[in-house]
Amino acid sequence: MKHLAMATLLAASASTLAAADGKFEKTIPLPKNGEARLNWDRDRCKVVSVSLQNYPSSDDVDKARRDRDEKTWMWWNFHVENGGSRKCKIKLWVEVFDKGGNVLKTGDRSDTVSADKYDDNIRVSTRMRTMDIVEAPKARLRAEIGPD
Repeated sequence: MKHLAMATLLAASASTLAAADGKFEKTIPLPKNGEARLNWDRDRCKVVSVSLQNYPSSDDVDKARRDRDEKTWMWWNFHVENGGSRKCKIKLWVEVFDKGGNVLKTGDRSDTVSADKYDDNIRVSTRMRTMDIVEAPKARLRAEIGPD
């Protein structure tokens, strides 16, 4: 029992250190029709949430069933804000996994967010086979937030 408590304390400390260092990571189900809240924050520079744009429609899926090589562009819209008095830089990564846990596709992007900007986004593009994205159960999202 003592070891479990110590392991829990160490894990909590490690996640706090990661957040204090501006490094964040979370694995989520694909936000197919909505938004996934992230609330990653460093010095008032935040990655608030992520949503998917251009998730395949039922017509796209029907077409992809006939042609397994049919591809779809998808955009991961990260909703960001900066309540600080100076610009900040955000680096984002997306890794999409198949059912077996293998990485199907990766994408990344860096951008700056102006001071006192409360409605901004950073878009990460991924182009992949339509059926792969429809069948993908989850994605790992990572961010590094720091001064520009």
